[in-house]
Amino acid sequence: MTPTAERTRPVANRTYLYSTPVAPHENPAAARARGLTGISEWSYAIPLVPRILVSVNPFAHQSIIWDDTPDLIAVTAPCGPGIARLEDFLGRIDHPELGTMAGDALRFLRSHTEPDHYFVLECGEIFDMDDEPFAEQGTALMTGLADIDAEMEAALATLAPAKPRFWERLFTPTQESVEEPLRELGLGYWSETLYFDLDVPQ
Repeated sequence: MTPTAERTRPVANRTYLYSTPVAPHENPAAARARGLTGISEWSYAIPLVPRILVSVNPFAHQSIIWDDTPDLIAVTAPCGPGIARLEDFLGRIDHPELGTMAGDALRFLRSHTEPDHYFVLECGEIFDMDDEPFAEQGTALMTGLADIDAEMEAALATLAPAKPRFWERLFTPTQESVEEPLRELGLGYWSETLYFDLDVPQ
């Protein structure tokens, strides 16, 4: 889909997660003026972890970083409750590599946010990959957040330990393959430096 106004910057087909001390759904201009702190980004998907982080008292609103569409393509939620919900979810995962990745995630999140700050999940570039109207995709995202407990349970079931298959008993799996299910959740991509930093694409 192409937004109604001409695009003003390159698109990298990524989801971006930022934090800000200002409530973006109440005053987007102030949030933009105060600046957004980069938290993470993911290519070609809106993974489970960032959606968990914005799943407590979420608000849909217009994008702060992408100003050429009036549709609600961003989601904001308070940082403290979102991090607490993620910590609870991570504590229920049984996976050999989770300890390091979970610890890294929680340390980064707590060092780059305050409990009363807000996460901003920007999804416009991902929505733009689909033929569905932005408004419908934004509604679907919010509907999914309301039912995210079911998705979390499904993810936990998928990550539950299973008996090694024949070839796994013969060959030691690579670190990359062991970590892959956790990275698909959205873990392991924490950084202040994102592809899009307010008005300056990198």
